[in-house]
Amino acid sequence: MLKPIYGGLGALSLIGAAALAAAVGIRAVVAQEAPAPPARAAGLIRTIEKSSERMEMTVNTSRILTLGKKIPQAQVNNPDLLDLTALEPNQIQVHAKKAGVTQINLWDEDKQLYTVDVVIYGDAEELSMLLRTQFPKASLKVIPVASGALISGYVDQPEHVSRIIQIAEEFYPKVIANITVGGVQQVLLHVKVMEVSRTKMRALGFDWAQLVNGNLIMSSASGLIAGVSAASGGAQPAAIIAGSPTFQFRVVDGASAFFGVLEALREDNLMKVLAEPTLVTVSGRPAFFNSGGEFPILVPESLGTVSIEYKKFGTQVDFVPIVLGNGRIRLEVKPRVSEIDNSRSVTVQSINVPGLNVREVDTGVEMSAGQTLAIAGLVQNRIESHRRGIPGLMEVPYLGALFRKVEETNNEIELLILVTPELVEALDAHEVPRCGPGMATDSPNDWQLYFRGHNEVPRCCPDGGQGCAECNGAGSEGQYGPGMEAVPPPAAAPQPPQAPLPPQPVPPAAALRRPAASQVAAATPAPGRYIRSNRQNPPAAPPQDRPPALQGFMGPIGYDVAK
Repeated sequence: MLKPIYGGLGALSLIGAAALAAAVGIRAVVAQEAPAPPARAAGLIRTIEKSSERMEMTVNTSRILTLGKKIPQAQVNNPDLLDLTALEPNQIQVHAKKAGVTQINLWDEDKQLYTVDVVIYGDAEELSMLLRTQFPKASLKVIPVASGALISGYVDQPEHVSRIIQIAEEFYPKVIANITVGGVQQVLLHVKVMEVSRTKMRALGFDWAQLVNGNLIMSSASGLIAGVSAASGGAQPAAIIAGSPTFQFRVVDGASAFFGVLEALREDNLMKVLAEPTLVTVSGRPAFFNSGGEFPILVPESLGTVSIEYKKFGTQVDFVPIVLGNGRIRLEVKPRVSEIDNSRSVTVQSINVPGLNVREVDTGVEMSAGQTLAIAGLVQNRIESHRRGIPGLMEVPYLGALFRKVEETNNEIELLILVTPELVEALDAHEVPRCGPGMATDSPNDWQLYFRGHNEVPRCCPDGGQGCAECNGAGSEGQYGPGMEAVPPPAAAPQPPQAPLPPQPVPPAAALRRPAASQVAAATPAPGRYIRSNRQNPPAAPPQDRPPALQGFMGPIGYDVAK
């Protein structure tokens, strides 16, 4: 009975041994046929062989540094960027936490120092996902480069470019933006030309003539006396005056006479020019603005004929804006302000052709939207002095003033030209001002024109004053006289009965004319526009009680309504 059992056990042992041997064989085969580790795993382990090396990493990645000897000591300069973890006596794992630049110091058993400079870049995939979330309408692509990232693509708003760069700088130390603003951008250009010219002139000259019995002695260094006519036919002698004398006298005794002409003049001239043209165009398209006129000039041609050409004068602006992808605007601008100057005129075939006084600039600048740049300026001080007279006699102190003329002209000019580009959009219907230039006034009636002498009268309401008690005034004659009857205000809608309230003081009439809150809100520009707030018309303020107007002979002087 026992033998078969032992035999069974032996057979079982043999079967187990065979199974064990087969398992060992299979494991050996599997170990032999297992593929080699991927190259990426080999790249994760870096062997430090030099005393100074450089390593690049990406945020949330790790590397294993291996040294030929044991590493008893390791240090990282900025623990906020890297974490060090010991794996083996000669291996350390490095984990990158934030983008930046830091350094790792390793010491071996012989106290030899190994330095590894680590540059940590942001995760391009994480940055791309963040940009897609924040700017869903933009088409952007992030490409890591040697020392930063290149961001290329298109955006629909120019101010998005600076925000994208700020976000990318949180991931990469250096960001290269190759971003284009899609669509068409409208550019509003403000040009301001300011000039002040002061001219001071002083002149002193004296001419005289002595006529005695037909004999003449005359000094005309100042060009004030052209000649003297002798007495004839009962007429007294007379001097022929030229130039622009300020004082003259004569002493006549029969056929003898003495004539004196004095030019003593001081003249101060002041000229101010302020031109503020404004022009709107789209990016890349030239625009031109001219406010002035043209005058004809004669141009001689062959065979003694002449032709007529026209020259422009006034205020002109010619510019080409280009909206760049980094939120800046490049301008090719050419402002020109000119007016007719008769002092520079010439005469051609007995026809007087006037000259022009021109201020013109042609330049190219680049600036951000809303900034102001002085593209040109001039400070000029010009002094001209003239002295003419009889040689020798004009040099005599004091008495030489009778034989000479002196003149001095001092001209000071200050010129400044400013440009301000802005990115703008069109106004909505509720943002358009209710009154434009000339709409706040109206033509006077007969009473206002003939008896009060008004060329125009104010119109406080856009509809011409219909239904406005302030325009029509009180009484049958209205505010401006007969013919303007007061129109009663529209009746208010009936209100449900309420509990009686204690008596309140009656408000002034001006308080009843305050604009509704909806009208004030409608005049406020909507948020999110490129138009600067200081360029918008402020909301209409409630009218205040006006002081009494100055009384003239037949009524108030000037407008009846103080503007």
